[in-house]
Amino acid sequence: MLGSNLDFLWLILLGAMVIAITKFLLIKGIQWTSDAWKMPRKVQGQVMGYATSAPELVGTVSTASKGLLGAGLWNVAASNIINLALFVSASIIYKRTTSLKKKKFIDEFGFAIGAITLPLVLVTRREWAESPYAALLLFIFFISYLILDKQFNPPAPDQEDKDQNHDSKKGMQGIVLLLLGIVGIIVAGSYLGIVAESIVKQLSVPEWAVGWILGVITSLPEMTSFYAVFAAAKGSHDDDDCQQNLDNLAASNMSNVGLIYPIGIVVFILSTR
Repeated sequence: MLGSNLDFLWLILLGAMVIAITKFLLIKGIQWTSDAWKMPRKVQGQVMGYATSAPELVGTVSTASKGLLGAGLWNVAASNIINLALFVSASIIYKRTTSLKKKKFIDEFGFAIGAITLPLVLVTRREWAESPYAALLLFIFFISYLILDKQFNPPAPDQEDKDQNHDSKKGMQGIVLLLLGIVGIIVAGSYLGIVAESIVKQLSVPEWAVGWILGVITSLPEMTSFYAVFAAAKGSHDDDDCQQNLDNLAASNMSNVGLIYPIGIVVFILSTR
């Protein structure tokens, strides 16, 4: 009993660590880099989405390497559901729901929801979920997202014009913070996999429950970033914060299902040979 209590304490501590890393390293690093090099808000959101998916990558690979691919799949499914719920809650709290009804945001919403549906289908078909063909199809789905998103909702023309007076020093400092944040989240995420395996063994917790536990923890970076971006834009009358957060959501969910889980399948297949 003491061991299981310690494991849950570790989960709480790791969660707090992930929030701190996201707020003070990832978000700050992306802000500094984007300010220095005039990155469009859409691109900022996508970079944030990919960066905050680092815990899902480490958690899925860690569980898959231990033969717990089901936990990795549920981690992806749970993370994507929770990400959408967190985005909606942040939008309601900061009164941004009206702006999000605009047609230009339809494709991001579509992909974010599609990235929830696919893992839920796979959990009902375990033989599909472990197939290399599933990994290939999910990767193609991710590539289609990149192509269609660029076609239907490219960065605004005025945002694409890069200012020639870049602050290179601030930009490099931002990249250092971003890289440190990613490394920190990867380290924290690797321990999440170890703790999850320990909980499974000690308490006989099913894989789906472990996946949901990991999903809650690994969604903390997205939660922190959604609320931080909306809070920083409070009182603004443009849609830049909505664009950034929605691209954060779409990029995070799509990378979870179209990149991270396929990698988990490959790791699982190699580890069980």
